[in-house]
Parts: sequence; structure tokens; C-alpha cells
Amino acid sequence: MASEHSKKAAGAAADTERYESLRAAFRSVLDKMEENAGRFPDLEKRRERLRAVREACVGDRELLEQAVSNLEANRVRVREAEDAEEAVRLVLEELAGEKLLVKSKTNLAKEIGLAGALEAAGVQVVETDIGDRIVQLAGEPTAHPTCPCAQLDRHDIARALSEHLGREVEPEPNTLIDEIRAELVPLIERARVGLTGANAIAAAEGSVLLIHNEGNLDLVSQRPGKLIILASPEKLYPDLEEAVNMARLETYYATGQPVTSFMRIISGPSKTADIEKELYYGVHGPREVVLILIDNGRSELMADERLREALFCIGCGACLLQCPVYDILGPEYGTPGHLGGVGVCADCSVGGSGVAASVDAGLPFCTTCALCKERCPVSLDVPGLVEELRARGTAVGLLPVEEHRPLVSSIRNYANPWMQPRRARSRWAGGLGLEPRSEGGTLFFAGCSLAFVEPEAARAAVKVLRAAGVEPAYLGSDERCCGSPLLRLGEVELYEQLARENIELFGASGAREVVTLCPGCLKALRDYRSRFGGFDLEVRHISEVVAGAVRRGELPLKSPSTLKAAYHDPCHLGRGCGIYDEPRQILSSIMGLEPVEMEWNRELAACCGSGGGVRSAFPELAREIARKRADMAREVGAEAIVTCCPWCEQNLSEHIETLDLLQVVCDSLVDRCD
Repeated sequence: MASEHSKKAAGAAADTERYESLRAAFRSVLDKMEENAGRFPDLEKRRERLRAVREACVGDRELLEQAVSNLEANRVRVREAEDAEEAVRLVLEELAGEKLLVKSKTNLAKEIGLAGALEAAGVQVVETDIGDRIVQLAGEPTAHPTCPCAQLDRHDIARALSEHLGREVEPEPNTLIDEIRAELVPLIERARVGLTGANAIAAAEGSVLLIHNEGNLDLVSQRPGKLIILASPEKLYPDLEEAVNMARLETYYATGQPVTSFMRIISGPSKTADIEKELYYGVHGPREVVLILIDNGRSELMADERLREALFCIGCGACLLQCPVYDILGPEYGTPGHLGGVGVCADCSVGGSGVAASVDAGLPFCTTCALCKERCPVSLDVPGLVEELRARGTAVGLLPVEEHRPLVSSIRNYANPWMQPRRARSRWAGGLGLEPRSEGGTLFFAGCSLAFVEPEAARAAVKVLRAAGVEPAYLGSDERCCGSPLLRLGEVELYEQLARENIELFGASGAREVVTLCPGCLKALRDYRSRFGGFDLEVRHISEVVAGAVRRGELPLKSPSTLKAAYHDPCHLGRGCGIYDEPRQILSSIMGLEPVEMEWNRELAACCGSGGGVRSAFPELAREIARKRADMAREVGAEAIVTCCPWCEQNLSEHIETLDLLQVVCDSLVDRCD
């Protein structure tokens, strides 16, 4: 029986039109980022500075105490809530019987389910942000932290608004905005209490920084009775200067714009000293400002050295813009207030539900492609967090999902994921005359997929190595799985067992280096050095060896037929190991082959969809992600995709001709690869 995760993935993959508006909105943000990139000449320095500040401030209890002290000195009442239930209770207390609450954007309110809880208590909650108001009226989930209704087009919005108002509303953007504003303004003017979130708390000044574009925040924050601010302790910054740096980056990564329209700093209630230089409170703004500091599991997360990084997130949503899984699943990947991969990771402690909450939110869906890390202004290692949580989920029996169990059992029993007997591993090498030892030489690590699924690619790799002057050794049937699939799925104990066995075999081979073709194997073997002592062999990708021979003029290449091909960067090879140039150098050297670049390439290359166990457990999801990548190749006129990852090749080949790089090279050396 299919799991709930499988049903969700299959349903989303079958309804590809559902999130077209979301994709168009995200594409618009990416275009704006590219257009405005020149206005951030110091972008990398700002990113590094922000990362350093987040590392220093998140979990700094002394700094938080300083912030609270200075806020209270500025007459901001600070109240602390342990969990969502207490936070809702405090908001109700602060409303003091008021039955109308106007609120600006706050993802923290979504996390604690504030609107529903207040409405159940008889309070009318009015969202004043255009996007939040639209999803409120349409009954839709939030799709992006700063563009909540991105999944809806103008016609969807017009239908929701027409139903709400009881009359037909034209689907013209300015008309829609005017209609929403016309309804909101009287409600805002009538309200005595406003509520908002916070982008940052500046400890030195005792101030709260908020950014917005619409201007509604200014109206909400000026309600005469009271302003309630919801904040969480990870929003802490040492001072306003660092908070503003964050705000600039959040704006750019969330919207593509270099600066937000409005930036509001609140350091207390409205006041005047114009009469006899004495302070009097409640002038043109609120008489009271209350900040409710909501923990809701964050203290536990901050104390966890392996997972604390999840709270470095600044809420820009840039990780969602190109996420291959979010592109298909939309807000079903994550929870309200915590969307996508980083949201899934934060869910493990936020709310106090543990790793089970992350599993329910979509932990098994991540392909671990690391595009989110590349897009993130603070370079959050979401794949690392995902792998850590999967390991914890496995340790308590919540993972692996049912669909992954045969794969894990196969590796445990046969040292490969393909349910093939160990003795069959070396069958591909028949007739090649490979020796198991090479004193001071090169050991070729075929890996499971090449040995059992892509034997011709493995044979081509050996032939090309020989043509390049390298005589490789091979462990034969003694070779074991590198452990990469296990690490991705959270089966750490079995991974470590296989890794140690491989390291022992490598040492016994007498080789000085290991060369492999599979990027997953490459990354796993390179990681042995940092994870295990005593492993000092150099690990190289075969493209590095071949590109060197090409540069030295030792491998003249000529394609037997003309071909226009796009190179696809495997995630583990590119973002995982930093190898981008060598495969391209090889392709560019082949006479008769015309290499072309897809729009998303190199560091920002789109994922094929097969990694992280996704193809094994959720084939429909992997297939749809691959289809989109194949379309990118066709858009640049490619007849085929060339790659050097067996998993990428298997997944992409369902949609477009997909060739292994080494097979292409071997075919281009006809006289020397027979």
C-alpha cells in the first residue's frame, strides 16, 4: 500500500498545472534578482557578514537579555510565551475584550495558528497585507513568506473576491487591489489594536525593525490603543546596523528588489516632549507597545549544535524559488509558517513535536540537491540538516519510508541497492584484464549503478582511462557500495560499516588514488577523509583525469556523428564537489559535437530529481522534475543531454536522449576504445 507521502507526491505530479502561477511568480523574482544584481556590488561581503552575525547571535542568551532590558527601558512591554497555546492566550489578554484585530504580515502568527484561535474566541481578524488578505478570503495556504498568494492568478483572486463581496469583480490587478483596499481601510480605521510580526530585534537600541512594501504596516502600527508585536528569539541582532544589513538582503532575496519601499523602526509607544519637555504617551500612534516573545521549541533547537543552523533562516523564501520539490508540491512541502526544506527542518523542534513533525512535513521528499543552499543569503546547509534529521528519524523507527526499505535491505544483504548477488558485481569487467592491486597506482571504483545498471559506461570508463595512459586496478566482487544512498536516507550505522570495509580494501590494493565515475560515489569517498581516520588516498572524478589528458593533447577526440548536446551538472559532482569545468572542457574538445548550455547550469544547475532517495520512493515526483530539466535542454536546441551520473542518466532518459560522458568520449576515440 502506498504511503501518505507517496500519495501526496503522485497527486502533485499528476496535477502539474496547479502551481503554474506560483512558478511564474517565482520566475519573476529570479528575473528581478538578475536585473538588480549590479546594484549589490558588495553582495558576497554582505552575505558573509550576515552569516557571521547569525552564527554569533542565535542562542546568545546574554544578548537576548540585553535586548529585553533595552526594550523595556523604551517602554515596550515584553511578555514571554513558552508555546503556541500560551502565545494565543497572551494575545487575547492584550486585546482586553476588543473584538476587532487588524494585522500585518507575520509568519509566526501562522506557525501558532493565531487567526483561527482568535476567531474561535469571537475576535474578527483582518489581514491587511494584500497577499495575506487574498489567501484569507480564498481559503488557500500561504505559498511564500513574502508573496503568500503566489499560487493564484488574477482570475483566481477575482473569483475569491467576487464571492466574498457578493458581486462580480473584474480580474484586473489594479481593480483587485482597489477593491481590497476599499474594504480594508474602514476596518483599519475602526480598529484600536494592531498586530504585526518582526523582522529583527536590535539589542543595543532596544528596537524592532520591520520592512514592508504596501504601507499597511504603517497603518496597523498606528492604531491608537495598542500595538502587539510577535517575535521569536532567533530574530536577534546586536544593533540596528546589522539588522538593516539583514533587511537589505532579505528584501533582495525575497523580491529581487534592492531595497524595500518602507522600513519601520519601533522603539516604544508614540510620545511627545513638546510641552514643558516632559514625555507624554499616545499621540498619533499607539499608547502601548507589547512584544510577545514566543519560544515554541526554539530553545531546544538553539541548544542542538547539529540543528541550530535551521534558525539562521531570515525568512526570505529564496530557497523555494528553484527548489525542484517545492516546484511540484508547493506549500504541501512544509507547514504554515515553515515552507520547503528549511521549514521541514525547523519543524523538528518548533512546536515541540520532534522529528515526527519533520517527517510529516515532508522530510523524505528532499533530493538533497543543495540548490537551496546556493540560493540562500546565509548559505544554510539544508541538505546536511535533512540528512541529520533522517538519521534521527531512522534511529527512532520513523524512517526509512516503506518504499526505501527494500533498497536498504539489499545493501545490507548484498552490498548493493539493486538486489544483485555480490559475485555479479564484477561481471561488467569480463575480458578487460583488470587486476585487483596497483602498487602506487590508480584504483577504479565502479560503484553499484555502473556495475549493475550501466555496465557499458563502466567499460567505457576503463577504456578511456587506458587511452589516457592510466592502467586502473579494480577490486572486483570485493567492492562494496560506497554508502551514499544510506547516508542520504539516514542509515548511518550501515553506511559507516561499509565505509570502513571499503577503506580497508583500498589500503590493501596498494593504490595511491581512487578514480570513480559516479558523482554520488565521488562525494561519499571524499567524505571518508573527514569522517574516518587513516584514509589518505586522493579521490578524483574521471573527468578530472580525462580533461588533463585532453589539455596535454594526448586524447584527440572526434565524434562519429554531429550532435548538439547540453551538459547537465550532477548535483553531487557540481555543488557537491565543485567540478564544473572539466566535463565541459572534454565536450568542447570533441570535433563534431556542439555543446550548448541550459539556462540553469553550473552552481545553479537544476536537479534531475533522482537524488536523496526520491526516485526510489516517489518515482512520479522524480519523473516530473526530470521532465522539466529535459524541457530546459530542448529550449536551447539540444538534441540530447550529456551527463556523468548514472542516476541522472536513468531519470532524464525517460524524457530525452541522455548520454554518459565517458561513453561519448569512448565513441569519439574509435580506434582506441575497441
